[in-house]
Amino acid sequence: TSATPSFTYTIPQFTTQVTLNGGGSSFINPQMQSWISVFKDLTKGMVIINYQSIGSGAGQKGLLDGTLDFAGSDIPLTKDNYEKIKMSGRGFIQFPVIAGSVAIIYNIPEWDNQRCGPLRLSGEVVAKIYLGEIEYWDDPQIKSLQTPECQNILPHQKIIGVHRSDGSGTTALTTMWLSKTYPKWNQTVGYGLVVNWPIDQTGRGIGGKGSEGVTAAVKSTKYSIGYVEPNYAEREGIPIAALRNKDGYFVLPTNENVIEALKRGAKELPPPDQYWGDVPLLFIYQDGPKTYPIVGTPYIIAYTDLPKDKREAFKAFFIWVLTEGQNSRYILSGYIPLPPELAGKAIEYINTYMK
Repeated sequence: TSATPSFTYTIPQFTTQVTLNGGGSSFINPQMQSWISVFKDLTKGMVIINYQSIGSGAGQKGLLDGTLDFAGSDIPLTKDNYEKIKMSGRGFIQFPVIAGSVAIIYNIPEWDNQRCGPLRLSGEVVAKIYLGEIEYWDDPQIKSLQTPECQNILPHQKIIGVHRSDGSGTTALTTMWLSKTYPKWNQTVGYGLVVNWPIDQTGRGIGGKGSEGVTAAVKSTKYSIGYVEPNYAEREGIPIAALRNKDGYFVLPTNENVIEALKRGAKELPPPDQYWGDVPLLFIYQDGPKTYPIVGTPYIIAYTDLPKDKREAFKAFFIWVLTEGQNSRYILSGYIPLPPELAGKAIEYINTYMK
């Protein structure tokens, strides 16, 4: 049984200054910076943590080539990277730290959110858009998802598909959802940190670097669609689509709907040094009337043989993150604390594997 975090944790005393270098997931970056600055104060400046928002793919690479002490990644180690670490014979650990979701965003000037509510989309329709099979916003397959009085507002305008240009966990989570909802997507494109976007071949695809880049491209491009974490959309005032879940309900990425998916997906996690490639699929497109379909838990990945001072700092910081750090006063808007079951499991892993 995993220990449930009690939300209190006594940070050990550090007598010499320690610096930890991390990087990766841009999704987790705002939350990570906030935790880092609180923790720096709590340790009176004795633990300095640097975290660079370079994308999940670059984070995993930095861990492997030794430029980072830990990586943040929206998905666990890729098969390739997992095998490289196994070959090296070094011990490593991966665990979730926070939860979040991916929002589908759109820029359709004619759409009246006040009157019609958010645009409604399904995984199948979004897959067909990015495959280049659905070309116009007034396609019958999109219209049929809207309420009757709003079906004819959709314009006969070509859809511009914005996606990440860099290796990204948000891409992985979004393409997992498309793979689970539209078999043809799974057979032709699949999922990963980077995929080939068929819409690019039609001349209607745009790549953006980081979630910042995708947000900016959708905001400045009429008739575009994209995918980012909800807080990026909210900051820029870009509308978020309601997505059809497995039970057929159209839902938004509210905390309640995301937690519902996490609880249902929180099956037994494998040991932290095994291949976790399929773990994210547990949380995507889950059953239940309220579950939001694109949900993920960013992971922290590190070697267990860090130098002693760094290892102590790593343990102290992440155990604090998984206990006190999950309290609502430390969680930024757009992020969701882990259910205690998941946080407790992560703490157990850190204590057991980071001796």
